[in-house]
Amino acid sequence: MASTNITLNEEAYARLKKCKGPGESFSDVVLREVCDPPAQTAGELLARLEQFEGKKLINEERMRVIEQGRKRRSKRNAARQ
Repeated sequence: MASTNITLNEEAYARLKKCKGPGESFSDVVLREVCDPPAQTAGELLARLEQFEGKKLINEERMRVIEQGRKRRSKRNAARQ
């Protein structure tokens, strides 16, 4: 198997290393985290989502903005009354 050297800064290396599981190579991590093909079935999608347990899927700041928007009254409803 051919290989290619890449250069990472310290932060990128630390993050990549943190994702690496026992017995995994850095190539395995990159392929898993970056290059997953689209799920072909709902079951495959569910299995992938279950792997995200403990990982943040939604940015907390973005969620706060969404929740604030939900509390706002629509101006369209006021015009109808």
